[in-house]
Amino acid sequence: MRIENYKSNQTIVHSDTFTALLSYGVPQVVVCNPDNHLLGNTVLVNNKKYSNTTSKHRNAYLRQLCDRSYIIIDATPAEIQEVTGLETR
Repeated sequence: MRIENYKSNQTIVHSDTFTALLSYGVPQVVVCNPDNHLLGNTVLVNNKKYSNTTSKHRNAYLRQLCDRSYIIIDATPAEIQEVTGLETR
């Protein structure tokens, strides 16, 4: 697993099966790698409301993904935690 400081209060976590955007330490967008046999080319989007700033972080990152074909699914924090193992609040 590799952790990258992306922007102010935003972090990207890269693993073998996914790439996740964290805003203030909470996973907001999870992009599953195409090699993942269950969720390949799927994007999980945290559907819990946190703050306006977190929503801006999430939406800006999602806009970057529009050049590729993904299946975008709203997911609860518990579902994101189950898929990634990253703690959600």
